[in-house]
Amino acid sequence: VDVLRTLLKEKEFVEVETPALQSVYGGASATPFKTHLNALDIDLFLSISPELYLKRLIVGGFDRVFTICKNFRNEGIDFQHNPEFTMMEYYAAYKTYEFHMEFTEELFTRLVKELKLPKKISYRGKEISLEPPFKRVKFRDLMIKETGIDIDKTNTFEKLKSEIEKKKIPNVNVRNANHYAALLDELYKRVVRPSIIQPTFLTHYPVEMIALAKRNEKDKTKINSVQLIIDGAEIIKAYDELNDPLDQEARLKEQQELLQEGSGEAMPYDEDFVTALKYGMPPTAGYGMGIDRLTMLLTGQDSIRDVILFPFMKPIKEDKK
Repeated sequence: VDVLRTLLKEKEFVEVETPALQSVYGGASATPFKTHLNALDIDLFLSISPELYLKRLIVGGFDRVFTICKNFRNEGIDFQHNPEFTMMEYYAAYKTYEFHMEFTEELFTRLVKELKLPKKISYRGKEISLEPPFKRVKFRDLMIKETGIDIDKTNTFEKLKSEIEKKKIPNVNVRNANHYAALLDELYKRVVRPSIIQPTFLTHYPVEMIALAKRNEKDKTKINSVQLIIDGAEIIKAYDELNDPLDQEARLKEQQELLQEGSGEAMPYDEDFVTALKYGMPPTAGYGMGIDRLTMLLTGQDSIRDVILFPFMKPIKEDKK
């Protein structure tokens, strides 16, 4: 964390704090924890992401901000997931997703040097090279390579479902996905992402997958996004931020509809955030990094539980006599 903080401050980022208790949650596709504030008699949510507050600061005139904070997501527990985890997020005005890749490669170079790590490390039984430059591949190209499905042609829920069933792709739970983005995400996480072992920048996701990201200038069905994937795990998720208030309003309303239809990971409509965008947000690049997963990688730990002092564990049930 010290190496990360130093690099961010060298690049003139200002460290800030954002609320952990929020009246409207957002910034990620996740189910929140809900609580109640007795003093005002209102329901609140534990933060699933600081994104929407950091963007408000960009609107307010801060050019570069970052926070290192706890996020809380009411989802499954496994070797990569804990309901409470640590994230670093930054937002930089007048930068693009290309900046994210340059920053990440510079960070890994510095981490290897400062922590005196070898350029090739052993992680979960595999040899991983930490030496930049990292490979870059587009989402559509990798999807075609790993599944034989062209998402430009299977661009609706029914078309994608039909293609998955026709190709008999294993381990994809079609029944639990009730809309196109959810099915695409299920296919990606079950089949495509696990195929990536060496550090790889996966770019240009379909627009349906990230409601807060800016569309690509040449192909409006894609977004200017990038994820760093290592051994099938997402280490960073970053993109050009959507700063068109009308497009953002429409896409958040679509999310609200999905939420009302029962999609637990959809985001609610945040009117205050849309209003902030209407005042004007400059072109901005946003970036999120999972600190726990990065620590797992650099220390060679197999489970997130091994890098958190107090991970959540299943309680022991006492025998009733």
